[in-house]
Amino acid sequence: MHTHSRHATIWAQAGQSIPATGTTHADYFYGTIPCTRKMADAEINGEYEWETGNIIVETFEKQGIDATHMPGVLVHSHGPFAWGKNAEDAVHNAIVLEEVAYMGIFCRQLAPQLPDMQQTLLDKHYLRKHGAKAYYGQ
Repeated sequence: MHTHSRHATIWAQAGQSIPATGTTHADYFYGTIPCTRKMADAEINGEYEWETGNIIVETFEKQGIDATHMPGVLVHSHGPFAWGKNAEDAVHNAIVLEEVAYMGIFCRQLAPQLPDMQQTLLDKHYLRKHGAKAYYGQ
């Protein structure tokens, strides 16, 4: 699904990926939520919607991201896209994406040099809900 939610769209328009800085993010997104590259003029003037999908796929392939572990993306200068196992899950992921975008803006304002969260903590929060041995939130 595609939205123009305020805070996620701000990140997209800035051409910035949303870093994983806390456990709310890690419960749903396994790492930094990527932002695509800018679309080329030929892509914009051609089959725009098709090309938007192509740059999303390109971003995931180039960065080695598994779309089942990263149910969202930002399209540069445009806005967020989210998906899930079904329509309800996709809407939920879009809502969480907006919330972590909002939280990310404030984290950057309070601590401009804030590093990404520890990989161990990211793994714990994501994998306990979505990993092969998931046990939390089932």
